[in-house]
Amino acid sequence: MGVHRIASMSRPSTIVVFTGVAFLATPLTAAPAIAQSPSARPASAVVISAENSLAIERPDETMTVPLGELRARLGTIDPAALRVRDGASNAEIPSQAVDDDGDGTIDALIFQSSFFPGETKRFVVERGTPAPVAVRRVHVMHDPDRDDIAWENDRIAHRTYGVGLAKYEPLVSSGIDVWMKSVRTPVLDKWYAKKAPASYHHDTGEGADFFDVGATLGAGGVAIWKNDSLYRPPNFTSWRIIADGPVRVIFEMQHPEFDAGGTKVAVTRRISLDAGQNLSRAVTTFRFAGSAPLPYVIGLVKRAGVVGSESSAQQWSWLSEWGPVDHKNGGHGELGTAVLIPRAELRDWKETSDHYLAVSEAKPGQPVVEYLGAGWTGSGDFSGVHDWWQYLDQAAARIATPVRLTLGAPSNR
Repeated sequence: MGVHRIASMSRPSTIVVFTGVAFLATPLTAAPAIAQSPSARPASAVVISAENSLAIERPDETMTVPLGELRARLGTIDPAALRVRDGASNAEIPSQAVDDDGDGTIDALIFQSSFFPGETKRFVVERGTPAPVAVRRVHVMHDPDRDDIAWENDRIAHRTYGVGLAKYEPLVSSGIDVWMKSVRTPVLDKWYAKKAPASYHHDTGEGADFFDVGATLGAGGVAIWKNDSLYRPPNFTSWRIIADGPVRVIFEMQHPEFDAGGTKVAVTRRISLDAGQNLSRAVTTFRFAGSAPLPYVIGLVKRAGVVGSESSAQQWSWLSEWGPVDHKNGGHGELGTAVLIPRAELRDWKETSDHYLAVSEAKPGQPVVEYLGAGWTGSGDFSGVHDWWQYLDQAAARIATPVRLTLGAPSNR
């Protein structure tokens, strides 16, 4: 496998500044309460300054404001009754109250904006019912017929398989499929409505499923790694959708216990995807007896003619491949796939006859974070492998130097 030393990626985190002290927005940190006179009218708005200190553009940057910090400034608030405005144009920006960890409690308010190199912007978070979003950019769904979970944004789409697939085919797979899109609009509901799977393997102007997963890791599946062998989780047996936009989708799957070379292991994966991004975030928890860690991998299935590359140049390591799309069923163009894990947790790179793998360790019951994604030339976003590498480079830089948020004092607008 060719070695390409470049960059890294993580969820777009945000540095938030309170009373002159900066910290990462996750984990949540409570700010001092703002005292108010009992007779004072509750504050209705908070102004936020957002600074991009990098010399690169940051399209569709997700910014996160912990809900606790908003409550400290605005008092009692309903997370669903907050909206965000651009400080310059006063136009409302799509926002979303999110429960990122799936525990049933809203954690934060998120919204997006794009930044020029070195640009600083102002935003206003205020009380008020958010306007309906006119253009849907993210979507997650469960197809009860095939028992698939599928998710998409305006760049890419994926799916993975439940046990109900057995009524159509005996495929045992927890691999991640890639559905390539050439439109910015949603396709999942439309493609599943076609019913016959062969119908979405042909491009009729929106892209198609040209990616063959089978009994592999696909584009970002995980497995236990023992004695140079993969022990993959089976199809998920239960699922739940936690959020369906408008900025982020979040869902969770439970994979039942399986035999991993003599160790019984069960897996939970919680996956999220933001608008405008080619990478999904996965939080994976392995459950098994004992306290000693188990080696595990996240990986990419090889395709004919692909070039593999890897990088540990920054705090996240990434593994990627790039090559032609299978021409059967009218496949066309080239596709890049990638997985990312923290460099501090990377133990090794492996190449087998059918996979590229990043090796790490899983401790029982302790979540690990990975990223997975894909980019297709047919989308118009990438013209070749160097564009794909540059995307990963710039994503890494954005994480290494997050947008800096400074929350002002509460006010009544």
